[in-house]
Formats: sequence, C-alpha cells, structure tokens
Amino acid sequence: MKFFHRRNLTALAAAIACSATVHAEISNESKTLVLSGFGTLSAVQTDNANIQFRSDNRLPSGTANSHEFDNDSKLGVQLSYRPTEKLQAVVQLLSRRNEENSFKPSIDWAYLAYKPMSTLTVRAGRFVAPVLMGSDYRNVGYANIWVRPPTDVYNSATINNVDGLDAIYRGELGPFSYSAQAYFGTYDLKFAGGSGIKFNRMGGLNLTAELGSWTFRASHMDARHTNYQADGQVAPSTLFAVSEPSTGRGFRLNPAGATCNAGLQANAGCSALFASFDDVFSAVRRDHKPFNITDLGLAYDNGKVVVQAEYMMRKSDSALSDSDAYYVTAGYRIGKLLPYVTYSGSKTDTRRLTLTPSAAIAGKFTNGAPYVQTSNTDNNTLSLGLRVDVAASVALKFQLDRYTPNTNSFGATDAQTMSRVNGVLATPMSTSVGSVKLATVALDFVF
Repeated sequence: MKFFHRRNLTALAAAIACSATVHAEISNESKTLVLSGFGTLSAVQTDNANIQFRSDNRLPSGTANSHEFDNDSKLGVQLSYRPTEKLQAVVQLLSRRNEENSFKPSIDWAYLAYKPMSTLTVRAGRFVAPVLMGSDYRNVGYANIWVRPPTDVYNSATINNVDGLDAIYRGELGPFSYSAQAYFGTYDLKFAGGSGIKFNRMGGLNLTAELGSWTFRASHMDARHTNYQADGQVAPSTLFAVSEPSTGRGFRLNPAGATCNAGLQANAGCSALFASFDDVFSAVRRDHKPFNITDLGLAYDNGKVVVQAEYMMRKSDSALSDSDAYYVTAGYRIGKLLPYVTYSGSKTDTRRLTLTPSAAIAGKFTNGAPYVQTSNTDNNTLSLGLRVDVAASVALKFQLDRYTPNTNSFGATDAQTMSRVNGVLATPMSTSVGSVKLATVALDFVF
C-alpha cells in the first residue's frame, strides 16, 4: 500500500471512513449502514527519568524512562448511515487517554452530509478541523507512515475539530484533480485541571491538488481564541515577571487584588508599581485574540519512494508566541518494509515585554527592569523509523526520536511535547539535559 498519496489513501479511507476524501463525499456503496474502526496499541519511553514525553499536549502527564502504553494507544469506532444517495449521517467515537487522565470515549465526529450534486458535499455538525495536511487521519495510525504525526508541527496547532458547517467541491482541471473546502464554526479545546481554549469565529479554506504521484496542499484558518482557567477566568489572570534572567526566577503580579505583590509594596495596585503594566497585561491576555494558521504541504509517492514535507505558520498575538514549524520525511518501500527518516523543528517568536518599575520600588531590581516573556518552545527532532505491513489491515512500527531543545526558557513546561517530572528547575532544559531520546513501538490496525 502507498502512503501520503491521497488517491491511494482513498481505498483505505473507504474501508475505515476516516479520510477527508471519503468523509467529504457521501459513499456510493449499496450498504446503507456501515460499521468501521481503527486502533493503535503503543509502548513509549524516554532515556531520562526527569523528562516526560506527551504525544498530545493536552495530557496531564507523559512518559519518562519506563514503558507506558497510554500515550498513543487509542480505539475508534464509526457508524455511517446513508438513507438516500444524497444524504448521510456519520458518528465516530474515539477512546484515548484524555485531559481527565481516562479513556472515556468522546464524540470525535457527528455530522449530517448532503450531496446536492456529484461534485459538492455540504456538512453540518462536528468534523475534523482541516488545519494541517494530516488532520483528517491523524488519529488513524494505519494511514500514517510514522508512529505519530511529527509533534513539532502537530502539537503546535492542537485544533482537532470544528463544530459548524463546511462545503467541499471536487473537480478536475486539465491533468490536475483538486478539492476546495471552506468551513466555519467553533471549538472548545479542553486541558487538564479544567482549563481550556475557546476558538470562536473559526473560518478557513483548504485547497488540495493532485498530479500523478504528487499531492499539493495549502490551507489557512482564521479564528479568535480565549484561554480560560479552571475557575472560568480569562488567562492569564496574573503575570509572572522575570527579575533574575540567569535563573529564570521572578515574582507573581495580581492585577485583581488590592495588593499587586506584597513583597514589593503593600496596598499598591499593579499599575501603580509599574507604569507599563496595563499595556503588558493587555498584550499577553488571551481574550478573543487572533489565532491564525497557514499551512503548506507537499507529498510524493511513486510506489517506492515516499517523500512528504509540511510548513506551518501560527499567529496568536498573545502570551502564546507566534510560531513556525516544519518537517521533512523520506522513505523507501521494500516489499512490506518501509524504512523512513524525519527531521522536524519549531521556532517561536518569543517576546520580552519590559515592566517599568516606579521610583518607590526601582531599587529592588539590581539586574535591570523585570520583564514578562511570551512562550518559548524552540526545538528540533530527528526520527528514524520502520513500518512493517504484517497483514492487509495491520502494521507494526518502530521509531527512535532524538528531541533537542534549543531554548533558554524556564519552568515546568519547556516545550509542546516535553515537560519536567519534578517541576521548575534552575537551569533551562537545553543546558541541563541536552537531547532526549524516545523509543516507540506501535501496532496499528483497521477493521
């Protein structure tokens, strides 16, 4: 079987009903009721007891230097009902470890599709957000060459679904076949502890073209996002100001309290302590701030050589820094074996926003004015892997990753996919641990 080529994925997707190509169109099969599914059983570990890996940045914890089976393991079941040739209903349940640290099934797909003509499909309900090249089948391990889509890219844009409407038009133009998808809706992304991000006014356009063994893709998504805490407050509700750049240490400022920080000055508000506080707080507060993603993808699969590359740009205008992420994968198919190599990376446009102290407290800062820093998750990953198609619907995969942080950030979380086991450390990850190695074995199947 070929991978990364949309036409070849269609055959797989028709069986498991998970590919955008098939989901976007109503099946012409004679059956009116179809049950299908997919799953992954995976074991993961790192080479460092102090560093955890999370395949999904919503997870409350990850895997360190002991084998864990709950990072990538999942099971999905889908029911499709087609009462007429023009109408279809689809529901998909997905069980995987979630932000509540359980495998409670969730509704990942639930939509009605109407096909007024052979080239056009309109859907209403919940469907996959087509933000990235592999979004439509990112949960279907069997449809991917890797054990998981490159996290440097896919954890930088964790938008799984859209609750709304979309329309997909498919056609041909000369030697090209193409599809154009437009969508609009909302999405509520949940994190551990009750916090989350609400995406409102999500609108996007996804264009895909195929020519022989080549697939080209371009997409753009525009939304407004609000980060909320477990108590419902917009985040951040307080600011952490760095006063010791060499260690990353600092202090917390509370704009809602009568005293912004008692250690600096009692009974004084934040605006009184720092002349620039209001501007800085407004700049990092994630309250209906823009959240835009532009993605470009290219794939080639001639039956032997497999190449795929993707470049993603994120604009967020808040405490979440703007980011660029990319990956390049190359593989060569030898019978049932497909060895591959992937290089990926991400870089954030981290900003330091200076807090100008008042004359009353200026003497407390011997290292210069304190500052607020937006997110910093610069890193790159080198992956070596092998896919073995052991049966018509079963694949066994082995993958080794070397994750290298290139950041001077401090704190419990130093990147989208790696976190500290023991919380805040005095030195950044890039100098305290260097590279982190990750080993994964995965068994993927469809039915």
